Amino acid sequence: MYNRKDRWTKLNLQVHDKKKLLIVAGETSGDFYAASLIDVLKQCGEFEIYAVGGIQTAKRDVKLLYDSSNWAAIGLIEAIKQVPRLLLVLSRLKRFMRDNRPDLLILVDYPGFNMRLVHAANKLAIPTLYYFPPSKFATDPASITDAAGSITQVAANFASTYEVYRAAGANVEFVGHPLLDHAKPGMTPGETCAKYGLDPSRPVIGLCPGSRRSELELLLPVMLKAGRLIHQRYPQYQFVVPVIKTEGSEVFGVSKQCLRNQLSASGIPVTLAEGQIYDLMRLSRLLLISSGTATLEASYVGTPMVICYRVSTFTEIQARLFYHLPKFIGLPNIIINRLAVPELIQHDLTPEKLAEKAFELLESEEAYNQQKKDFADVVAHLGEPGAHERVAAMVVEMLDGRSAG
Repeated sequence: MYNRKDRWTKLNLQVHDKKKLLIVAGETSGDFYAASLIDVLKQCGEFEIYAVGGIQTAKRDVKLLYDSSNWAAIGLIEAIKQVPRLLLVLSRLKRFMRDNRPDLLILVDYPGFNMRLVHAANKLAIPTLYYFPPSKFATDPASITDAAGSITQVAANFASTYEVYRAAGANVEFVGHPLLDHAKPGMTPGETCAKYGLDPSRPVIGLCPGSRRSELELLLPVMLKAGRLIHQRYPQYQFVVPVIKTEGSEVFGVSKQCLRNQLSASGIPVTLAEGQIYDLMRLSRLLLISSGTATLEASYVGTPMVICYRVSTFTEIQARLFYHLPKFIGLPNIIINRLAVPELIQHDLTPEKLAEKAFELLESEEAYNQQKKDFADVVAHLGEPGAHERVAAMVVEMLDGRSAG
């Protein structure tokens, strides 16, 4: 399944005719992966790249059409707030494709928006490549059938995703997960403590509420209250809230100063730490973490965690009425199909229950070490390093085929 990387090495993947690409990413993790893919593509030849992305994509040598930094939403109510703006952007991107005819449309995650672009591209005979394709196999199986029949080439990041798309008749490659290349700490624990003003003699618990504004609003208060309960029993612990480094005064659409004020009022020793997220994960004894990509990163880094998930009540009702709810909410548990990492969802997510789950791990060496052992099973499903190179190989071969045609 990894022959693409062999072709990357042997052919050097040079594109000699300047091609026009449109790359669209709408989530924080998608933005990061899109930016990294652009770096690899730049080694393959000269491209005219138009992009929709966030902070990382904007730093690349591309023509940024729209900034998607604040597009992320979780749940129906949260998503509805974005609808007017996204519909306008969608309309303009369809017009852009019609007027500019990119040689290839590359989608990264964000399926609710990006699948609409796939259908628009099909009407214009523009080929599509989907990196991090739609993957709600249990909750929305019809979406997978639609994706398999609509996307020109699928770049699957999990072995299970590859198998589902292959069974659905898609043109799919298993490329592996790029976190195997990126989720690597770069500093010693001592250097990390010095950088963020942490006491190296005291253990750390990481509070990771997610990369969406709605997650910060719904999860961080619960995590801080749980942190207070943990600190009451174990006053030696200090806490850290890792977030991506941004140049402005906001992170994930929230004022950094407001976040610092919220942390200061929590009654526990807690630091807002920008950047070096993987170093902070490794430094932490335990993570209280939102569901999503960060749970996979924590699995790879090797830090035990408790997974948290909460959406608005209306969104919960809508999900129960119209979707098949998944067996698990956390990606590590979904991947290995068993409860390796404790999950607290919706009304079960209270400060008391979250603190109790933390105590179970902090006070049981057996439970703590078992979770670390389970991480090996999770990581085994992520393939091998080199995902971006494999996707770049797919891009070049699709463009070569288009030129030949």
